[in-house]
Amino acid sequence: METVEPELVRVSIGTATVLGLDITILKEKPTTAYLQTYWDGRCIANCKFCAQAREATSEMLRVARALYPAYPTQKVLNALKIASEKRRIFRVCFQTVNYPGMLDDLENLVKLTRLKLGRRIPISASTHAISKENLEKLKDAGVTNMVIPLDACSKKVFDEIKGFKAKSPYRWEEHWKTLKEAAKIFGDGYVGTHLIIGLGETEFEAAKIFQKLYEEKIYCGLFAFTPIKGTPLAEFEKPSVESYRVLQLIHYLTYKNKLKLKNLEFDKNGNIVNINIERKEILKAVDSGKPFQTTGCPNCNRPFATESPTKIYNYPRLPTKTEIKLIKKQLAKRIPQFGGEL
Repeated sequence: METVEPELVRVSIGTATVLGLDITILKEKPTTAYLQTYWDGRCIANCKFCAQAREATSEMLRVARALYPAYPTQKVLNALKIASEKRRIFRVCFQTVNYPGMLDDLENLVKLTRLKLGRRIPISASTHAISKENLEKLKDAGVTNMVIPLDACSKKVFDEIKGFKAKSPYRWEEHWKTLKEAAKIFGDGYVGTHLIIGLGETEFEAAKIFQKLYEEKIYCGLFAFTPIKGTPLAEFEKPSVESYRVLQLIHYLTYKNKLKLKNLEFDKNGNIVNINIERKEILKAVDSGKPFQTTGCPNCNRPFATESPTKIYNYPRLPTKTEIKLIKKQLAKRIPQFGGEL
């Protein structure tokens, strides 16, 4: 099939600055180039947290806190080539909006990126649940990592936020089916999902899905919910940073195979009240700072994608010693439930 070049592609402001397409002062530079397929209408889906949802009234160029203005595709590809050669970016990530022809646009963008960059730069693609045939097409086009965002930690929350109760076409079962099919096609360690903390899940539900994803060899990018004006969840509060820190720690220990769901104790509301593993394992993890870094595909740091620089949920690099002290203070509000101070 002939590769048709989409005229425009959306580029995050941070990425555009690294590529030399925009001039913005960046506190932290993205190490992945974040792009999005261009569509001048709203998404077919109606996810309640999303600025581009069918019934949202938000700015169309917003993705969480970030702005994604459109640029000519060839201009972006040329800039990507230079940035990759100068080792300014280490991965390209294509995000998508659900619209007629999106998969063709995505496939063509991936092919064009591969032609321009060669094989040295990994490419991630994030889509809704798609067919096995389309997964194979994307792999053949040059996608190395496939991401199917669940966003919700449970079926109940999924249905409320991005499923049938949200008047959206997505179904929990279909997303899981696609994740498992993608794992067979792309291989263990090359398939991921996104989870947004703060959509109404309990800590038990979050810890449970961490365990399931780990067992399925599917990695997970954690996001803190960000309310956006013009969406149904505009008045929702962000999750407490203390709860988020606990879940980051649980996520890290789970994926390091240091913790299983059975090692956790919960109260009647599903809050974690104790971690039954050796205290030194908790200390080692916290002191490393690694649990609190951005998670997801390798070299994805998403600077301030879902937070302001003054209240960080996901650090875009290893936290400094001073920042680890702050993290310990945040955790300390929950640490008595863990049986001691850090």
